[in-house]
Amino acid sequence: MSLADTGMVVETLAEELATIGSRENSRVLLYAEAGPGWMGGFIFFERADTVVYESPATTDIPDLVMELWSAAPDDRKWRGLSIFLDGERFRAELDYGEGWSKDEDDGDRRAPIVRAYFGEKPIRYPPLDGAQVWPPE
Repeated sequence: MSLADTGMVVETLAEELATIGSRENSRVLLYAEAGPGWMGGFIFFERADTVVYESPATTDIPDLVMELWSAAPDDRKWRGLSIFLDGERFRAELDYGEGWSKDEDDGDRRAPIVRAYFGEKPIRYPPLDGAQVWPPE
């Protein structure tokens, strides 16, 4: 994949996030991690006093993230991707895992990244089937 093609995939990811941002009238963050044959993606958007998680599963985002990861040269495989959308502007950053601890997982890295973009607002995750909203209100 050429650099121009990579740019098009990132732009398409930003367009997917713009759909959410427009619907929620909000800033939006995609944080994803990827590796051989897997990806974990997390979308967050801002409300007045909270940050809300939304699953990317109903979008093309998981496939686009894997396309982007797969296209990276073997010696430049990134481990984390952040795309932040604020209105019509977006910023994309790749993290190559430097300084990551073997003792942390994506949950350990995710909260500080979300706070870097949205501040100290509590993060709300939807309840699993039959479960309560976490953290409790």
